[in-house]
Amino acid sequence: MTTTNAIVPNREELIISHLPQAELLARRMHRRCPQVEFDDFMSVATIGLIQAVDRFDASRGLKLKTLAEHRIRGAMLDYLRQIDPLPRNLRQFQKRRDALIATLEASGDNADCQSVAHALGVPLAKYIRWSISIAASNTDRESLA
Repeated sequence: MTTTNAIVPNREELIISHLPQAELLARRMHRRCPQVEFDDFMSVATIGLIQAVDRFDASRGLKLKTLAEHRIRGAMLDYLRQIDPLPRNLRQFQKRRDALIATLEASGDNADCQSVAHALGVPLAKYIRWSISIAASNTDRESLA
C-alpha cells in the first residue's frame, strides 16, 4: 500500500486562499455595472467560489483557479440576469435602438419611431411595444432607488 506525502488543503483553506481572486473578479464586474452594489457581487462571487471548490476534481488536470474563475464569473452573470427585469432579447434591442438613435442624432437626421423601427427591421407596433416595456422597466428601477 502506498501513501502520498502531498498535503491536500481542506475545503476551508481552498476557499480562503482563493478569496482574493473572487474579490478581483467582483471588482471588475462592479466597474462594468456600477449600479449593482459591490457587496452583492462579492457575495455572489463567494458563492461561486464555494461551488467551484465543491466541484473541483484535481484528477481532471485543471487548476482550481481556472475552474473558480469560470464559476465565479458565471455566478455573477447569472445574478445580473436574475435581477434584470427585462429579458435578454429586449436588452439587446435596447442597445441596438439606443446606438442607432445616437448615430442618427449625431448626423442630424430625424430619429422618430418609424424611421428607427424601419432601420432596425422591426415592425412599428413591436418597436413601440418593446420601447414601452423598456421605459416601464427603467421607471420601476428608478422608483426603487
